[in-house]
Amino acid sequence: MTLISNLGFQPQKKANFTAPVLIQASDISIVTPVRNNQAGIERFLAEFLKTQPPELYPREILIVDNHSTPEITIPQQLYALPIRLLNCSKIGPAAARNVGIQSATGEWILFTDSDCIPSQSFISGYLEAMNGSLGYAGNVKAWGNDYLSRYYQSQEILVPLKVIEATGKMRPEYLITANALVWKKALKFIGGFDETIRIAAGEDIDLGFRLLEIGNLSYAFNSVIYHNFEDGFRGFVSRFIRYGKGNKIVNRKYGIDLMPKPFRAACHNSLNQHLAALQYICLVWGYVTY
Repeated sequence: MTLISNLGFQPQKKANFTAPVLIQASDISIVTPVRNNQAGIERFLAEFLKTQPPELYPREILIVDNHSTPEITIPQQLYALPIRLLNCSKIGPAAARNVGIQSATGEWILFTDSDCIPSQSFISGYLEAMNGSLGYAGNVKAWGNDYLSRYYQSQEILVPLKVIEATGKMRPEYLITANALVWKKALKFIGGFDETIRIAAGEDIDLGFRLLEIGNLSYAFNSVIYHNFEDGFRGFVSRFIRYGKGNKIVNRKYGIDLMPKPFRAACHNSLNQHLAALQYICLVWGYVTY
């Protein structure tokens, strides 16, 4: 998930880790939590087969079923990929991702979601971005071309906010787990995701903050994944109410005032301005009612 305005988090360094700068695709374990999205998982895996050459296959793709009804299954033809299907007994994507981290044999964990579709540069974009950071924020674009998808993309809803440091270097203020690569050693040092966050909102922001306390984060804009926003207008409303709740979770945990502020659409037209107003209302509603 993402938030609307700069969060203003000032990390207090507790350690100063530097991650390896040279990795291969075989050092990566992909972790994808899923709840009641059989079609999304099949689409993700089928597109992975289409877009990635075998030399860019990760060590494993861990699909973590988080109480789906019926349970997630993997069609036999997709086992051409190094897939493992896991189950998580606790509710929430944070807990599901922790199951993936604990089961992973790779040194790097690539997080994505069941409603995402990989591009040809999904893996390779990370391999060329390595600089010693503990985590990397990949690029997330909209899969569709409908008016809502175009709005999501123009607003960069699933791209972490940019911070310009005193050195002039730009870094992400946090990570978004639709597309993020993190060193497993760092994840284990900070204890993984906070499983008390049981909704899909705020848990990746919190993870990014805690990683910044022990090292650096960077962008990997050339790693592109597409997000399928096929849930339409109802999904738009529920998504931003949930994100408003995520603001409140981070507010309570870090004492940062994240009450959503009015903003303008990035692309200035009447439809987008109305969508921006609705987005703001939904964020506020989620924030004040959580």
